[in-house]
Amino acid sequence: MVEGEIKVFNPNKEISTQITLEILIRHRDALKQARTGELPGIPMDKISDNARKLNQVRALNLIISAQREMITISRPIIFFRSTQRWKNEFKEEEKRKENPFEKHDNDYNKLMFWLKFLINCSEAIENAEKTRSLDDDFMITRQKNDGQFNELTKNFYEMLVDLEESYEQIYLLMLTNKIVSAGIEEDEEKTYKEKEAEAIRRIVEA
Repeated sequence: MVEGEIKVFNPNKEISTQITLEILIRHRDALKQARTGELPGIPMDKISDNARKLNQVRALNLIISAQREMITISRPIIFFRSTQRWKNEFKEEEKRKENPFEKHDNDYNKLMFWLKFLINCSEAIENAEKTRSLDDDFMITRQKNDGQFNELTKNFYEMLVDLEESYEQIYLLMLTNKIVSAGIEEDEEKTYKEKEAEAIRRIVEA
């Protein structure tokens, strides 16, 4: 930093960015594990085919966990912004009663839809482990002449596709509510930076 330069530090923003980034990295790693069965720090040639299949199935819960954390950190902001839009759209109390927030088409209710979806996914995995039926399983073990072999089922691949879709939709809600950045500087962010620069200039020149 240049001598005499003042650097503004927003601790809340920095902490929020670090938390969000950590969750997104874990989601990325879990998705990679679901696709390949690879574990961080372990060479693929050191992981047996059966172990890779097991790793892939276990990754589904890791993906669900990361997406639920994405929702958790987003809920307060999206709830606030959604209620503000709802109040602005229906300014009269009578209109609000006719169009309750819980039934309104808004980002918060969309976010809650995906939370319910993820809860259902967790329950499906848990039920598959409890029941004896193979129809709801995500992996089955077949006995062959040269040993046992794990085999991923249609349920696994369908849930993985669904979780990729849910991630896209949750991330989109985070983008539109400015919880994460698309890499494009928004006009209001520019305005903030201009005001910040002006305040720094006045301090330096004082």
